[in-house]
Amino acid sequence: MRFGVHVGIGKGFVKTIEEARTKGCECIQIFAGNPRAFKRTKFDPAAWGEFRKLREKFDIGPTVIHTSYLVNLVTPNEELQRLSIALVAHDLELASRAGIEYVNTHLGSYGEGDRDAGFARVCKTLKSIMKRAATGPMLLIENAAGAGNACGGRIDEIGTILKKVGSSRIGVCLDTAHAWASGYEIATPKGVAAFLAEVGKHIGFSRVRALHTNDTRVELGAKRDLHWHVGEGKLGPTGFRSVLQSNELAHVAAICETPDSAMDARNVAALKRFAGRGTPATKARKSPAKSEHSRTASGKKRT
Repeated sequence: MRFGVHVGIGKGFVKTIEEARTKGCECIQIFAGNPRAFKRTKFDPAAWGEFRKLREKFDIGPTVIHTSYLVNLVTPNEELQRLSIALVAHDLELASRAGIEYVNTHLGSYGEGDRDAGFARVCKTLKSIMKRAATGPMLLIENAAGAGNACGGRIDEIGTILKKVGSSRIGVCLDTAHAWASGYEIATPKGVAAFLAEVGKHIGFSRVRALHTNDTRVELGAKRDLHWHVGEGKLGPTGFRSVLQSNELAHVAAICETPDSAMDARNVAALKRFAGRGTPATKARKSPAKSEHSRTASGKKRT
């Protein structure tokens, strides 16, 4: 298992790698453009080539591109779906050209539409995207927290999507905060074992390529997407030890998306400690609560 955080690329890739190394990252996640816009960033061969060389030089990998938060592949709104497909296809193309292993995406929300029709639509859409995708990167489906009639909040639902699409290039990113918010009790060894049994049954561990290792302060099953620092929320040290020391997930990239980038190094150190690696992190200090989801939603601009 390798550990890292979401890092910015807005100041250039040299700074990106410096940030990653300073924070103790072995793997990283980035946005390839503005995460809150449909604008697609033009590919710069020289810059992305430099990024690839730097990652290889400092053994930072795998790398995950997180798609825009606006992506909704389930929606019955034809224009929104068209824009969403274009964004995912763009990130897969960029990842292929830049030697990046994974593109991670949320599936979106059914909204007020018929769930059966939306489910059929997202399966058809994913099959079409992967049929046309450039060779190389794997597309990872991230489990949802369940808010707003979201698609992919249940492990069995994700498993059925994988079977319907039938592409070996689609995998899964499991977000611990989202799993808890969806009702999976992963704060105890027994709860983690039950959760992993569901993953093994419906998805298969070879499909799980990344973890978003986020704690949360919402109640179990609250269906709210609110991230918190590793081991300091409802999952706590016991939950993270149980997840990170599981043999089934030993091959994955574990990436934090916790609020306040100043806490990144401490969160990475906590992950390593709970996984049974590294030296103990410094004593936890209190930090103010932030807004929802990733640091882009916490008031810290990330590009």
